[in-house]
Amino acid sequence: MGLALSISGKKITVAAVILDDHARPEDGFDRQAVSVENSFDVKADEDDLAVRLGDVAKSISGRARSIAPDGVVVRRADRPQRPSNQDGPRLRLLAEGAVTAAVHEVVRNTVIRNGKDCGAAFGTVKEKLDEEAQAILSGKYKEATAAALSGLAGNRMTV
Repeated sequence: MGLALSISGKKITVAAVILDDHARPEDGFDRQAVSVENSFDVKADEDDLAVRLGDVAKSISGRARSIAPDGVVVRRADRPQRPSNQDGPRLRLLAEGAVTAAVHEVVRNTVIRNGKDCGAAFGTVKEKLDEEAQAILSGKYKEATAAALSGLAGNRMTV
């Protein structure tokens, strides 16, 4: 399962993509053997920040419990080119922490990676992984798809 968060004003959105790899472990990673099992998003836009964070964490935790994925990769925000004290980036970091902690309680095989780390786990660079992810689901949930792909490929590389 790949997760990616986005912030728009006060609204937190968690995009989720569940991929399945139908290749045999000895064959290594094969993009053609990957299928999309499910994709969805979870949104929270309450006024109170603690309630917003709690709602999104609780919702994604419940989804993870019912789906029972083998692993979860949370795509962390990349480092901005220029540091910012704006609320959007800070809120995303808070939400990523809340979601990661909630999912980790359900799925122990949970990791958090930025785009560069996702690319490295996939065996390439972030831009190439994002291109691969763009081709799946017509680009919808690109970051979550890239996170899920990095999880599948990363698992293959350790087998």
